[in-house]
Amino acid sequence: MIKKAKQMVFLSMKSFTFLLKKGLVIILLGLFCLSLIPVMGLSFTTNSGPLEVKAIHSRNWSVNPVTLRYPGQFHDYYEMEEEIAYFNTQAPDIIDLEVLGQSYNGLNITCLRITNETDTRQKAKTLVVAHHHGREQITVEAALRFIMRLINNYGIDPILTEYVNTQEIYIIPSLNPDTLEHVVNQGNYWLRKNLHPFDHDLDGQFDEDGYEDINGDGTISSFDVYDSTPVYQFTYFEGIDNDADGEKNEDPVGYVDLNRNYPSGFGNEPGSSSDPYHDAYRGPSAFSEPETQVFRDFTSLHRFAMAYSLHSGINATYFPSDQSENWLEPLLYNIIYNDLESLLPPWWNEDVGYYAQSIRGIREDLAAGYYGLWQDWMYEERNTLVPICFEIFRNESSVSGDAISVFEDNATHYIEEWTGIYGYFNPVSAGIDALWTDIIPAFDYLLQLTPRLIATLTSAIFGNNTITATINIHNLSPRLSTIDAIEFRNSNGFLLQTFPAIAAAQSGPITLTISQTDLGVNNTLLIGNNYTGYIHLIITEMLPPPIPGFPITSIILGTIATIGILIILRRKRN
Repeated sequence: MIKKAKQMVFLSMKSFTFLLKKGLVIILLGLFCLSLIPVMGLSFTTNSGPLEVKAIHSRNWSVNPVTLRYPGQFHDYYEMEEEIAYFNTQAPDIIDLEVLGQSYNGLNITCLRITNETDTRQKAKTLVVAHHHGREQITVEAALRFIMRLINNYGIDPILTEYVNTQEIYIIPSLNPDTLEHVVNQGNYWLRKNLHPFDHDLDGQFDEDGYEDINGDGTISSFDVYDSTPVYQFTYFEGIDNDADGEKNEDPVGYVDLNRNYPSGFGNEPGSSSDPYHDAYRGPSAFSEPETQVFRDFTSLHRFAMAYSLHSGINATYFPSDQSENWLEPLLYNIIYNDLESLLPPWWNEDVGYYAQSIRGIREDLAAGYYGLWQDWMYEERNTLVPICFEIFRNESSVSGDAISVFEDNATHYIEEWTGIYGYFNPVSAGIDALWTDIIPAFDYLLQLTPRLIATLTSAIFGNNTITATINIHNLSPRLSTIDAIEFRNSNGFLLQTFPAIAAAQSGPITLTISQTDLGVNNTLLIGNNYTGYIHLIITEMLPPPIPGFPITSIILGTIATIGILIILRRKRN
């Protein structure tokens, strides 16, 4: 039997050629080769990181959580900086501190970058900047608690851990640090602007006649003056005539409203003012102030798809709008508005003046419009798709009838005194943590919406110095696209190809052919853009997983192919 088999294998060349033309041998040999793939074949694997990065932490946060060194109070500048330094010492592997620059008085404007620092690949970025306005110090407290939430939940909460592993979360606790001393320690709860000195009354002195708490009740009252009609005339504040010129409060501290100092819509009124005495004074020119210059220079190095600027004075979420007060991304902003409505307390946005279904912007007298605001500049000049002015507190009782009393009433004029400035922009100290609990979901939402990528290699064919690969790329953000096109780069950063942006929560199967020379010796693709960061996909030659049932499957395939060839050759010989 063995002898006969050998005779059939060694057929004449003529018979073999005949079979080759018929294509039968090729088919059967293909079956035979298929049985050998687990031994001889090539396969490819991927590393779609940084989702695969493991959490790192040197302590058990659930047992020893990081706490504030100054709990239950508003922080002045030095206390805030001490908290920041303490956070860094407790979690140095996920916190990186950077001094972005200095305020007018030379105080540091510090930024914290929170990310898994063992993974040095460029990641998706998001931003929270607090405290444009001095009297809104509750925003500093929210920023500090956001940092603490990320630290204490890292390695404990899988969702927040994944966010820290896959994102670079930038937090600026105070953009206006000079004012914290005046507001927190000196009780100047009216101070909105920065502390750039200015001679308001043109007497050659600077900031020499400000507001004072004369009656010692802990707040500085405002007085609205009406004529006998009554028609409103003007407002003055509690204080004395410090420079003996016959007028009170005509040269208070504070110069520029930092949130009117951005270029987009700069100079437009009535949302901003050209009067240096006015609370919404925009400054002599856009970016005239060191604080906004610091922020401008910082953002020139980054791309943020979504960002929050924290404010207080109302409970609202404000989006960029055009000069007609229309939302710049009406469909997207409407969805996000509804999302936040469902996440935040039911009374949120009640005073904003528009319905969730509306594409209109917001009322001019609240915080919208187009007059040098942060959110408009971030959208127009820094290409941030969703920059939200997030107003996190307002105490309605501070503007109720109980807070307003008649100070003077006679035949010529009528004066009302308002004493509610303290509670208008900030809760009492005991209410800070309760407010933070209310708004936590909005901060988690910010991280959820940041566009990030995962990639899976579905096929790859090696040719003559080329690789043709099909890759499925998924955008994890449920609301935001990748904004820019998806780039494919080699490990040296050289751009190989680009493909269109991927919509929110969508996958994009992409096929590309690249030369192995361009790809490099390590066969690594960098996939993403400056919004999403760049995940790494590695194409390597390796043994594939065995076919189920191997080696039995291989033996069966090989046997079938061999028997088939022998039968055909025998018939041909006969």
